[in-house]
Amino acid sequence: MVNNFKNSDKLSGQKWLIILLTNVIAYCCLIMPGIQVPEFLVFDENHPTLVAAGFQILVVTVFLLIQIIGVQIATGRKWHELFHVPHAKEWLWVLVFFIFAYIVSVLSGMISQKLFGSVSGNAAAGLTMNTPNVWLIFIYQRFSSAIQIMGEEFLAIMPLLAVTQLVSAIHLPHPLFWGNIASALIFSLLHLSTYDYNLGYVILGLAFTRLVLNWAFIKTDNMWVSFLVHFLFDTLAFLMLLLVTK
Repeated sequence: MVNNFKNSDKLSGQKWLIILLTNVIAYCCLIMPGIQVPEFLVFDENHPTLVAAGFQILVVTVFLLIQIIGVQIATGRKWHELFHVPHAKEWLWVLVFFIFAYIVSVLSGMISQKLFGSVSGNAAAGLTMNTPNVWLIFIYQRFSSAIQIMGEEFLAIMPLLAVTQLVSAIHLPHPLFWGNIASALIFSLLHLSTYDYNLGYVILGLAFTRLVLNWAFIKTDNMWVSFLVHFLFDTLAFLMLLLVTK
């Protein structure tokens, strides 16, 4: 599928609209429960109930499935070409891009905080070593996040491919550059609520890390690689946050 995007077999505008519309619908399904949901359905360190855990898994699964269905409707079985089992060299790329993403994130985060102030960060910060069943909750959160992170990869990579094809079709220079800019901005803006709606912070602090994740995908033509880099990056960040939180 990726090779088809890059070469002659391009998707029509209508098919791209289907894909991008399902991106929007999926994102709305992800954030709607957070707007108004009964407290017993909110999974956190204070309410680690099976009902709340099941509801959260349901939400992130719907978020991912809607996007997969949209790509499948638009491309048929070609959507499978976005993925293949990583071979040995791609596992090495996972490690390289993971380290690079971490370095870029630390540097851009420091600059963002200096320029735009600190932010509260992710709600996972509420989990501490003193929380009952802390490691069980942490493992569950990583499982739930894995599903959501794959959905986030679709949210970022579909605009990357769509804008790259559009810019190429109208014969503007550097189509991949503009695709990356669109993808990074969209990814950053979708995290506004997580970072106190601090626009400058999310754009500077997240956009460059997203570019590294996009590069991992572009280098390997494999969404498993960008997903693994993204998942390992988030897991390390939350683990470090957990270990330093008293």
